[in-house]
Amino acid sequence: MRQTCRKMGCMARRNSAGDRLRISREKLGMSLRDVHRASNQVARQLRNRSFAVPSSRLHFYETHKVTPSVYRLYTLAKVYRRKLTELLTWYGIPVR
Repeated sequence: MRQTCRKMGCMARRNSAGDRLRISREKLGMSLRDVHRASNQVARQLRNRSFAVPSSRLHFYETHKVTPSVYRLYTLAKVYRRKLTELLTWYGIPVR
């Protein structure tokens, strides 16, 4: 589907929040498991397992229109070296 969408220029699909997560991960050369490991470190540092992002759940975020919890958005922003407010806007969450 992604390959076809790229060839056909499907703007809506290419600009989805999930695609932006995937693109950010791939630009850093990280696999789903790499992100999972990094998220476990964040969760340990913050002493809260809610910050961990399992690789299966990340794949789900990248391929479905599902909004991660604020804990996991925080972790993904940290791992991907992005501002949390940027990720929030990807999901249509207003930031003041």
